[in-house]
This record gives sequence, structure tokens and C-alpha cells, in this order.
Amino acid sequence: MTSIQDLNNEFIAPLNLTWRLDDDSRRRLMQAAALPAVVILAMLIRIPLEYVYSPAELYLLDEFDAPDLWQRLYRAATTLNILTPVAVAVLFLAGLRTWSGPEGSWMLLAGGVLATIAIAFGVLVTFVLTATGDSDVIYDLRVNTLWRDIAQTFGLLAVGFFFVAYRGLSSPRAETPAPVTEKLA
Repeated sequence: MTSIQDLNNEFIAPLNLTWRLDDDSRRRLMQAAALPAVVILAMLIRIPLEYVYSPAELYLLDEFDAPDLWQRLYRAATTLNILTPVAVAVLFLAGLRTWSGPEGSWMLLAGGVLATIAIAFGVLVTFVLTATGDSDVIYDLRVNTLWRDIAQTFGLLAVGFFFVAYRGLSSPRAETPAPVTEKLA
């Protein structure tokens, strides 16, 4: 066996991930992930705006060149970041009910993606702040404002998704009965 097969057998196979959802499961997933999706969407809106315009241009209405629409959209996106702890609380509240294995599998996937993004940006922040002391580079890359917020927001949301995944993947599964075979006399 290769090391990848060993890792799969050790960590992934015991989770018994299944992906097929029925309509009720899709609805429950969408309801539980609605507020986290709004927070993620706000962050995705904020990223390009902060690179095209400076935060000062986007916060002040009359003095700079950023159009009024982009300024208002940016303010809404940055303000929605305040809802990150509430979105995690909603996921924890949703996790109190019983979740199925496929629902847990999808929540584990969402949490894994968010955690990977959070880890990547956390490592990048650490690397840039450690490797350079040039404040212009740090400001131009938006390390202290944007990258840290991405790592923190996505990391917190990943915790909530992992909790729901844990509840779904650890719930007792209905055992499928063994096929009945008739004995011929």
C-alpha cells in the first residue's frame, strides 16, 4: 500500500462519507448555511473592492474617486463581517438537531474548504509580516486589513460547519438488514 492509501484508510474511510441528498436534506443544508453564505458573499465582494480602491476611498463619500455605489456596497460588506460570530452561533444551533450522514458529509466538505482558505491566508499573513518590515508592501497587499479578516472569518465559520458535520457523521446510522435467504429443504 502507498502512503496515500494508508492515510485514506486511517482517516477518510472511517468517516463513511456519503453524498446523496434528498430534497429535505438540501433544504436543511441551505437553511443552516444561509447566514454563513451571506457572510462569505460579503467577504468575496469586499476583496476586489479593497484592491481596486483604498479603504479610505471607500469609506469617505465625497472626497475621493470611488463611485457612490461601490462605497455603499463596500460599507455593507465590511459591516456584514460583524455577523460572523452570529453565523457560527446559527450553525451551532442548527447542529443541535439530528443530522444525517450525507448532510454531515457536505458540511464537512464546506468546513474543510473554509479551513483550508483560513489556514492559507493565516500562513500568508504570518509570512509577509515576518519577512518584510516595509509598511508600503504590507499596506499594498492589504495584509493587516483584508488577509487577516479572511483568515479569521473563514476560520470561525469552519468551526461551525465542522460542528454540524460532527453531529451528522457521528449520529447512529440505520443498519441495513442483511438479505434474507431462503433455505431450500
